Amino acid sequence: MIIMIVGVFNNSVVLAVLVRARRQFSSGVHTLITNQCALDLYTSAFGMCTLVMMVTHGYRYGGNPILDGAVCLLFEGVALTALGATGDKLGLIVITLERYFKIVHAIAHRKHCRNWMTKVGVFLTWFGGICLNLLPGMGTTRVVNGRCMRLAVWPNEEMGFVSMHVFYD
Repeated sequence: MIIMIVGVFNNSVVLAVLVRARRQFSSGVHTLITNQCALDLYTSAFGMCTLVMMVTHGYRYGGNPILDGAVCLLFEGVALTALGATGDKLGLIVITLERYFKIVHAIAHRKHCRNWMTKVGVFLTWFGGICLNLLPGMGTTRVVNGRCMRLAVWPNEEMGFVSMHVFYD
């Protein structure tokens, strides 16, 4: 819990500084680093919510299938935290690729790199987190007998076997 609180505080301060300095340091890499900080803040905040759910022994499922399913997927199923963690990793990949092309292929980068490419990189970090965590979670997380079964209800056995290696490795 302390790590999450420190993460929220530090990322809030850094994000505030980056947003205030955006006019002075307006560049593609500044946008990518600001996005990375926002992803870190998002992950820390929802990680704290998930931890509170675990410590308080979760949510009592009362029979409302929509509310129960949403709480199970988003909080007890850790979908929001996983979305941010996956987005963090994808954001680091985007920053690494942008820096690689800027350093190794400097002339081509100067000639061909545009602002819309940075915006696409920012979009892909969030969209990738949604596609790799939230969508599979929506299809496979269910409340069964009052318990949240995260990524446990697969249409067939083969998909469950593959998911075990994709989501848990």
